[in-house]
Amino acid sequence: MDNYETTDVLICGCGPTGALVSGYLGRYGIPNIVLEKDPSITTDPRGISLDDDGIRAVQGLGLYEHIFTDIGSTIPRVRFVSGIHQDLHARPFLCFDTGSSEGYTGHVGVIGHKQPVLEKHLRSVIESSAVSALRPSRTLTSIHEDNLWVYATYLDASGKERRIRSRFLVAADGKTGYTRKQYLEPKGVRLEWAEATKYDETWVALNWKIHLPTPQTHPTFPLWNLGYSPEMVYDLFFPEDFRFLCNAQRPAVCGRFGLPSDRLWRFEFVIAPGEDGVEMAQRPKIREVVGPYITHPGSRYGLTGNIEFPEDCIQVLRSRPFRFSARTCNKWALGRTILCGDAAHYLIPPVGGQGIASGFRDAIGLSWRLAILCSSKQTLDHERILTAWYTERKQQLDKYLAATVRNGDMVNTKSSLQRLLRDWGLWAIQLSPKWKHQLEQGSRAKGPVKYSHRTGLPFLPGLNGGICFPQTYCSAVADADCIVRFSDDVVFAASREKLFQVVVLLQDSQTLSSVLSDLAEAKQDCVSLLSYREATIFAPRSCLRGIDDDSSRYMDGRVYRPATTEEFGRSKLCHNRPHPRGYNEDLMWQTCAGKPYIIVRPDRFVFAMCSTAAELEMAAKQLEEMFS
Repeated sequence: MDNYETTDVLICGCGPTGALVSGYLGRYGIPNIVLEKDPSITTDPRGISLDDDGIRAVQGLGLYEHIFTDIGSTIPRVRFVSGIHQDLHARPFLCFDTGSSEGYTGHVGVIGHKQPVLEKHLRSVIESSAVSALRPSRTLTSIHEDNLWVYATYLDASGKERRIRSRFLVAADGKTGYTRKQYLEPKGVRLEWAEATKYDETWVALNWKIHLPTPQTHPTFPLWNLGYSPEMVYDLFFPEDFRFLCNAQRPAVCGRFGLPSDRLWRFEFVIAPGEDGVEMAQRPKIREVVGPYITHPGSRYGLTGNIEFPEDCIQVLRSRPFRFSARTCNKWALGRTILCGDAAHYLIPPVGGQGIASGFRDAIGLSWRLAILCSSKQTLDHERILTAWYTERKQQLDKYLAATVRNGDMVNTKSSLQRLLRDWGLWAIQLSPKWKHQLEQGSRAKGPVKYSHRTGLPFLPGLNGGICFPQTYCSAVADADCIVRFSDDVVFAASREKLFQVVVLLQDSQTLSSVLSDLAEAKQDCVSLLSYREATIFAPRSCLRGIDDDSSRYMDGRVYRPATTEEFGRSKLCHNRPHPRGYNEDLMWQTCAGKPYIIVRPDRFVFAMCSTAAELEMAAKQLEEMFS
């Protein structure tokens, strides 16, 4: 095999999922090569929403500074509007507060982003890595493997055939990619419906760039005489909040995405039975379906006739039909070949907005396992480790898919009785401030994700493992300038040498000196995946008096306290995003229920919560045994 180039991981496809896999592998020091068939990033904004979990994954690659300055902006609310009409200002029957920080990540609930810009920044991580390489204009042509390697051939930009071998091949090349369609499906990998209620619909996805009319460019526009400015007109016709239009005749979703200055607008609507998707994406049909939403009755402003937003101020960036299905593969890995993102689970219905975020969850959970498999000096059972990865992920994905389909059925029902029960039922529930608040939080009201344990899954259920470890804001106790950080950024700092990290949550009865003594006495001779010396210590405000200056200096800035919402609001981390609302600085302590020693996996899930240093030592040994 002398004529084969060699790398640890070959990634096929450099969309958001593939780029995130490469980014995290590069962070772990694992050599990888990404093959991408297109010569450059597509300029077509496809996915436009990213939830707080997805923001956290992007933050983990050191890209947080770009999220609200270049990639996108907060979606403040998501409104669910009932009725057969085209009024974007109709009162909603339900509203999600997606601009709050009331989750377990410290981030807002959802941003509307520009996918090409998101991909640009993800690729910048690959380009700056010493062990990662991106090769555009490469087309995969064959795959075969043995017990040790995956062998692939591809055509380079000039059409010349190249050969490469890797310890693992990760296919992030989408629903029609070569790896699943040509290589794995003949071996028995197949797409299956994700739940009993089969979701299969076609939607038209429309992207517009809005240019502001002005009194100079459109002097006859009637609202100028009423004192409206161009920005006010834009806000009237293209309101800030995202909307689910639960119109029984034509369900749709619409809202802004990107930066406010971009003035980008997404509108998606369902193709009815008997309609042709290609025809419905053409200008005459778009004018027929979408036009009424940007046409206001003059009576709203005390005028006669209808007021239409000027069509020549609308630039069409995209107008295409897409088929959405709730499907997932029966296996996401076979041998040394792995599927993730849309290659593993088919496009998710647009009412969930989970497409890119789901691929990110695949990537962050897969990358640390590949890091262990590629760096271990022992021969590990890679099939067991990879099966555990997608078994975990399918639990989470199936819940999201099922909830998305159920919610879609609920908000888009064609039954007048069901609509009546829905609208009045939700109205009654919201009479209670507590229940109304829970409804406004949406899925975040359920708390952090927690896996159900099955044999082989890498966490200890008896020690409360399997739950997503929350992120909060913090500041080093020894830091006189009170620089605010995200807790992930200190726990998983780039200087950390180990994949797994120990987090110590000081309790009221504990002192820093006793914790340092416990950690120093714990044995870790047989532990390669974590180091007690890298432990990050968090102290609640009630414990700060027990931390003297000498101890803080001894820990070299690794003792942190919670930061308040006011401190975060004054920090650069809050630039261009809303001041945090609903933030809970004690969330780590509440989630871990009094357990002081926490082993956290690289994907931010808890491996074990331990009551004593001896229990921590036992859990660390079990971690080592799982990957030996």
